[in-house]
Amino acid sequence: MVDAIVSLAIEKLGAFIAQEVNILLEVKDNLRWLKDELRYLQSSVRSAESRLEEEQIRNWVEDVRDVANDAIKILSDFSAHQEEYAAPKRGILDRVRGCVCVCNREVMLYDIGKEIESLKRRIEVIKNRRNEYRIDNILATPNKQQKERTLLRITAINNQVEVVGFEDDFKILKAELDSKDLALKVISIHGMGGLGKTSLATKLYNSSELRNFDTRAKVCVSNEYNIKDVLKRLVTSFMGAEYEQKLSTMDEYHLLQHLPELLQSRGRYLVLIDDIWDIKVWDQIKTAFPNQKNGSRIIITTRNKTVAKTVDDKCFVHQLRFLTEDESWELFCKRAKPTTQNMEKLGKEMVGKCRGLPLAIVVLSGLLLHNMSYEYWSKVKEHIWRHLKDDDLSPQIGEILSLSYNDLSPQMKDCFLYLARYPEDHVIDPDELKHLWIAEEFISEAEESEGVIMEDLAEDCLKELINRNLLQVNDLRWNGEVKSCRVHDLVRDLAIKKAKEHKLLVVLESGKHHPEHIHLLEGQPRHVIYNEIGEYLKLVERRFDALLVRSLAVVNYLSGKYELKEMKLVCARFKNLKVLDMTSVHSEVIPEEIGDLVHLKYLGLMGHIEIPASIGKLKKLQTLHGRRNTYYTVPREICELHELRHLHIKIRGSLNIGTHQTKLQTLGRISCKEWMKIDTVNLTNLHTLCMYGDRYQSNSYTLESVANLTSLQTFTLWINVEIPTLKPLSSCNRLKSVDLSGILKDPSELRHLPDSITDLSLRESKFTEDPMPTLGSLSNLTALRLDNVYRGNKMVCRPNAFPCLEILKLLFFSNLEELEAGDGAFPSLRQFQTVDCIKLKNIPVQLAECLQNS
Repeated sequence: MVDAIVSLAIEKLGAFIAQEVNILLEVKDNLRWLKDELRYLQSSVRSAESRLEEEQIRNWVEDVRDVANDAIKILSDFSAHQEEYAAPKRGILDRVRGCVCVCNREVMLYDIGKEIESLKRRIEVIKNRRNEYRIDNILATPNKQQKERTLLRITAINNQVEVVGFEDDFKILKAELDSKDLALKVISIHGMGGLGKTSLATKLYNSSELRNFDTRAKVCVSNEYNIKDVLKRLVTSFMGAEYEQKLSTMDEYHLLQHLPELLQSRGRYLVLIDDIWDIKVWDQIKTAFPNQKNGSRIIITTRNKTVAKTVDDKCFVHQLRFLTEDESWELFCKRAKPTTQNMEKLGKEMVGKCRGLPLAIVVLSGLLLHNMSYEYWSKVKEHIWRHLKDDDLSPQIGEILSLSYNDLSPQMKDCFLYLARYPEDHVIDPDELKHLWIAEEFISEAEESEGVIMEDLAEDCLKELINRNLLQVNDLRWNGEVKSCRVHDLVRDLAIKKAKEHKLLVVLESGKHHPEHIHLLEGQPRHVIYNEIGEYLKLVERRFDALLVRSLAVVNYLSGKYELKEMKLVCARFKNLKVLDMTSVHSEVIPEEIGDLVHLKYLGLMGHIEIPASIGKLKKLQTLHGRRNTYYTVPREICELHELRHLHIKIRGSLNIGTHQTKLQTLGRISCKEWMKIDTVNLTNLHTLCMYGDRYQSNSYTLESVANLTSLQTFTLWINVEIPTLKPLSSCNRLKSVDLSGILKDPSELRHLPDSITDLSLRESKFTEDPMPTLGSLSNLTALRLDNVYRGNKMVCRPNAFPCLEILKLLFFSNLEELEAGDGAFPSLRQFQTVDCIKLKNIPVQLAECLQNS
């Protein structure tokens, strides 16, 4: 609006200067100056117009608007005066009037000169206020309006996505993906944020009905993106996480060359590119997808209709609609179905306020599910009616979210607000989040009780946030457990706002904070730095007491390398840190000075480093977390960390565990050879253990020491040779999840597994006999995955076998032709999946009903 007014003023000033040749030179110069200054101000006005909710910005824009309007009025008044006296002069009276007009014109031009002088002085004031109020600095900070346009983005809930009302959309899009057209085709899904674009696209991507694709990949772009990062994530999605290491030295150019080379040999591909905001993103990456004329497909989701239509000339464009009243109610009842007619009436009235937007409905249901009483629902309805309007959806969703936030306990509020630390669309590791909550002391050791530890309480918090839809499931493990989470943009925006207000933490982005913004850090005990840390350290060094900071995280570090001097500066200045998370950055070395941070409870390690001996000075350390796919050399001094609970790193070489480290619960990947050297008698609290065999592993090891781990719940063993007897596992009466990759041969070994087992994964077992009779006797087994474990052509499940099994997955049974099940077997099964079991034709009815082929 103001931009248009300024443009009109510039246009009129230019025209006036060109036409009015007979005006004083000084006036003409002032008009040119005014036109030029308005043109220079216009770029700032364009940025500022999306920030009018901020008072200083709004006042400044209004001042510019007033000057532009006044300039237009001055010139318009003069033009009107000219037209009044422009009629032909025929008589004496007309000639006299003409002389008067000339005099009046000169007077008006003189008045214009004075008024332009006044406007010039006002422009100078506007320019001074721009500096005085730091308008440019404010405009350089993250754009709130821009964020609000991201608020309604619905996040994918992989493998468990609730898609209601989109059955026809699914069929239409599936037909496009399955069409016989062999040319590379792009399918664009567009619509308002929160409609379910990502949910629908993810359901298509994961669909077992699309069986003709040889390889798949997905990536979320979002509003603020980095092309190199997008390409890396695409390649990693195609090739697997272990491939990430090979990409570390590639720049954007080489990635654009590498990806199509990979796809040339991988057959028909399916790609999901989620949340594209700008057509420039597609223009920069589209060359990475070769048209091999084999039926490959690309799905794109966007809120921008123009983007959806312009990605490709032959693109299939699909617009999502809002849910109908019945569909909205169906979605709501999936989470919070009313128990009485009165509650149903209340529920329908509140759902009606959501106006068919899925995000608003699921957030509302998450709020009401927490308290299924008529009184509580009535209070929520009254609040909604008081604060919401019928003509604007965004405030309604924000109000519902605020209600959900206000309904949390003080502890849960802290845990929720801590989500503000993660960048937009960041994939969150649930274990990492829980350990951070504990280190930040949102959950304390004083809350532990008999049989309930801090990690259990953190798990309860995680589940409650998921149940309330304040934290969304992003991906599930094969056994149905949560593998990763995400925070919806709207939820994240609320968390950032509230976290700053309540001084829980502050987020600063490199290039978007300035020395003048030091006040943002005042009173904030937790600092999260996006991208570069050098600028932040200079800011802190000059004008802020780093001793007040309790938590420091560097997130989304795009440049990769971390200067040793920067790390030393952190260790020297931030002496009171309890949490230091550097897992997003790369460095070949951590300085010895890390040992000076004696208050640390959580340390997130950089990649590609050797842990220094000084780590032994961190007597309060609870969690040592490493980068994914990175191995660490651990000093012997680690045995001095008596408070250590979680060693979440992949260990290369020896590990010296001390007799006093009785609190240790998690031990990341350690070689079988090194495990044999550890005295496990005092590891009575260890609940997660992952062991791997060396490439040339011998058979000279046993699992005898595992028998001492009476609290063990999760056990993983990956080796290339024969697995020793599983008998020691029979002593682990709390064991729930077992993952064995290696040769077993004799299925009877599985009888040593305790009855407590709920999840079992077996790979490359090379059983000589049918394993199903033994496996079927595991009475509490709920999830079973068998990967290339048996070469026979028939497997038989006895009557009443697998009484609790819910998930069964068979992978790479190349010879299996028949699967037989006795009466009463698989009474609880809800999901049966096969992968590359090409000869399997005879399947019992109870399995066929749950079949999901891949």
